[in-house]
Amino acid sequence: MQKSKGRLLTEIGTIVGIVVLGYIGLAPEKPKDTTIKMDHGQMTYTGAILNNKFAGQGTLHVKNQGQYVGNFADGRFQGIGTFTAQNGWRMKSNFNNGQLVKKVKLHIGDKTYSQKILADGTLKNAH
Repeated sequence: MQKSKGRLLTEIGTIVGIVVLGYIGLAPEKPKDTTIKMDHGQMTYTGAILNNKFAGQGTLHVKNQGQYVGNFADGRFQGIGTFTAQNGWRMKSNFNNGQLVKKVKLHIGDKTYSQKILADGTLKNAH
């Protein structure tokens, strides 16, 4: 038995619709830029949020302390970031899963101090 042209078009349309809706439903969520305040306004985050966690480039400002500008992944510091204290000193480092790795640079006034971070988390002078 041969299908009618109308029924064939309906079946094709249904399949295309299922595929499109499936793709939309399963597509990974994209980070959304936003600003949120936490801890009764003591901390402010501006940047990307994904699955209710800091994700991508952002700025975390802590009232009366300073701010961190850098990358976040799964709500933690990830990659290169810089913390600038309210009184002016700056610390730049690489982070992995929220932990300092490789080397940390501390800038105080016109002086820069560099320390290498060993596998056990201790610091060694980086000459």
